[in-house]
Amino acid sequence: MADSYVKYGTQLLFADHVTDFGAAPTTAANSLIIGTPTDVQLDLTGVAASGGARQSAKTADLGATHSDIWEVSACLEFEAAPTDGGVVTFYWAESPSATAGTGNPAGLTGSDAAFVDTTGNLGQMKRIGSLTVRNNVINIGHVGHVVVDHRYGILVVVNNADQALRSTATAMDETHIVMNEIVSGAV
Repeated sequence: MADSYVKYGTQLLFADHVTDFGAAPTTAANSLIIGTPTDVQLDLTGVAASGGARQSAKTADLGATHSDIWEVSACLEFEAAPTDGGVVTFYWAESPSATAGTGNPAGLTGSDAAFVDTTGNLGQMKRIGSLTVRNNVINIGHVGHVVVDHRYGILVVVNNADQALRSTATAMDETHIVMNEIVSGAV
C-alpha cells in the first residue's frame, strides 16, 4: 500500500505591493509567506467596517497546470482592536481570461479597487470562508479552501468586523493574504 502526502505548490501573495508592503511583513512573526510567492496587488488600506469590500488585481494566474484545491490564510491589521467574534469574509471570482475586464463575475473590473458588497454580486463568486477575529489589532488565521475551475481569478475581501482595516498606508505593513496550492500524491 502506497503512502500519500500533501505538499505546498505555488503561493500567491495578495498585498499592497505598490505602496507599503515590502518583501515580507514588518514583524517576521506575522509572516505567512512560504518560499518565493507570486505577488498580486490588493490594497486593503482603510477598508471600512461593517461591509467595506475590495477586489484584487486580476493577476492571479494559477498556472497552465495547477491543482484544483487551494488553501487561503490571512494576516490582517486593523485600525483598532475589533470586537472578538467579528468576521472578514473572502471570495474567489474565477475567470477563463487573463484580460483584466473580460469574463469576470459580479461586474468585477480586474483592477485593485473598491467593490460594492451586495447579495447578487457575492452570489456570483465562490465563498472561500471567513477569518473570525479576536480582540487584537493583528489577526492571523486560516480562512478556508477553495476548489478552482479556471486559471485566473480575483480575490474579494469583505470586512464585516466592527473596525476598519489600518487606514495609514505606511503603517499597514502586516496585512497580507496567501493562497497556497495544495498538491497531493502518492509516495
